[in-house]
Amino acid sequence: MPTGYDIGLLHALSLTQPATAARIRTEFAHVLESLGGRNGELVALAQLLQVVGRGRHRELAGRLTGRAQQLTGTPVPTPTA
Repeated sequence: MPTGYDIGLLHALSLTQPATAARIRTEFAHVLESLGGRNGELVALAQLLQVVGRGRHRELAGRLTGRAQQLTGTPVPTPTA
């Protein structure tokens, strides 16, 4: 997996807890803000969006697409199960 994948996955899974997500972003900014970290986070988001599309972790759907849009500057469709 690319650099930042694990931290990106941790961050993505914490998005329903804004204080925790903010702390992760702060503590691991040196990774998440690097090109490799950004790519790793995008891979984690893409995988989780696939999981949402299969009916799991639906509570994350909007937050995952929102974060992906922040990183890419491109609209991301919310998956439906």
